[in-house]
Amino acid sequence: MQNVSDDSAKDVKKVAKGAGISFIGSVTGRCLFFALQVIIARFFSTEVFGLFTLGLTVTRIAELIARLGLHMGTMRFVSIYRKDDVGKLKGILISAPLISFSNGILIGGLIYFFAGTIAESIFYKPALTNVIKNFALAVPFMSSMTIIAMASQGFHTARFSVYIKDIIQPSANIVFVILFIKLGYAVSGIVFAFTLSYVTAVLAGFFFITRQFPIIKKRDIKPVYEIRKLLSYSTPLLFNGFLAFLILWTNTLMLGYMKTPREVGVYRAASQVPIFLTLILTAFNSIYAPAIADMYHRGQMGRLGKIFKTTTRWVFLLTLPFTLILIFSAGEILTIFGRDYIKEGIPVLRIIAIAQFINCATGGVAFTLTMTGKQKTDMINNMVMVVVNVALNYFLIPKYGCLGAAIATGISIGTVNFSRLWEVYFIYKIQPYNMSYMPGIACGTIGIIILYTLDKYFLVEEYLLINNYLLNHATLIKLVSNGLVVCIIFVVGFIIKGFREEDRFVLDAITKKFKSNIFKLKVE
Repeated sequence: MQNVSDDSAKDVKKVAKGAGISFIGSVTGRCLFFALQVIIARFFSTEVFGLFTLGLTVTRIAELIARLGLHMGTMRFVSIYRKDDVGKLKGILISAPLISFSNGILIGGLIYFFAGTIAESIFYKPALTNVIKNFALAVPFMSSMTIIAMASQGFHTARFSVYIKDIIQPSANIVFVILFIKLGYAVSGIVFAFTLSYVTAVLAGFFFITRQFPIIKKRDIKPVYEIRKLLSYSTPLLFNGFLAFLILWTNTLMLGYMKTPREVGVYRAASQVPIFLTLILTAFNSIYAPAIADMYHRGQMGRLGKIFKTTTRWVFLLTLPFTLILIFSAGEILTIFGRDYIKEGIPVLRIIAIAQFINCATGGVAFTLTMTGKQKTDMINNMVMVVVNVALNYFLIPKYGCLGAAIATGISIGTVNFSRLWEVYFIYKIQPYNMSYMPGIACGTIGIIILYTLDKYFLVEEYLLINNYLLNHATLIKLVSNGLVVCIIFVVGFIIKGFREEDRFVLDAITKKFKSNIFKLKVE
């Protein structure tokens, strides 16, 4: 077995330890938000779910404007002032949420006032008017919560940020939604529950901030406000925020403009499941990014290339089994949302699962560019991705509906990630692939053959379409059998091939970090 240098071993351990508190929080938050959407989809029609999604999209735009990029500026200046300048720190902690909240009231008021125009003149859906009006109340609380959560990260801990945005807000949202459903409210109750959850998160955020910085309550410490400095740093980041928003929400906006709320609801439900794949990539990238920034600064391109290969290979191996399950169990998974989502949702889920797998299998290519001084190159990549996605949606949605939106997403994600791979190789002469991927590819190929055979002779989709159960016996049997098949194939493959020394470092580090972070979450 090939020996690993001390530096490489440290790098691999460092990357593996990225699966820490932030990852646990991301998984928890994503699961809770997914559960919320399942509840809404199960209790209401696809049309109501679609209207909720469109209202949420409009609100996200309003919140982005209200925030003014202050979340990043707040985190930066809290980190700078936290030890050496208590007055300026107090000024940032007071002014940033206050500016965001005030701006949120202004933007939310405009959204409320022009709700009818947005609903009827842009989306051509009069029923959306009251949904947008109700959502407008949430804007100041949404922007403030984000500022407070990022401020807590400025103290160099992710714990309180996880509590605020990944646990408290989505948990409160679920509780309030269930309460309003029990009280007999329809879509208005769902939206009010959404607003109340952010109010709860903001109050919790203030509690955690005063816990991190207790002297903020002392009157003898005078706050020093640097509002111009804060805004001059933060507001240019609005463009990046809009770019990220367009990447995530273009399909929903264009579906809402061109098609019915029903198709928006189906697309939203089917597209949410594959996003779970990216949590694995996010976990590794959270520590891969700063690691390669340091290596590049030191001129250690050999180490950078090795860690690029190792992390990408692990993300590939961890996401491939789940991708196969999503593709061959799409119908069974969509029964969670209800019968109305199955027929049109299956191809959407499969296409986006493949697209997100490509995203994961190319590893941290985006961070490889941005952390080595090529952020402008990647900004151009994102702009091209948005343009390609908008153009494809424009031509595909009118004919194919939500399927067209999924195809547009798949092509856009594939194009931008393959472009990044080529750019990284062209600039740095490094790429993440070698023969160590072959066992994983072999296991994946065997899995596809077996799952395709089972799918052909174990037909459940037709049964699903005529039975409106959350999980009937046939559904559960197929879902479990597919999971077992994939699990057995990959476990046996690893046993036969054996672990590389880098793999052992990764496994040991993940195990230790996971245990330590679970302990931290319990005692802190």
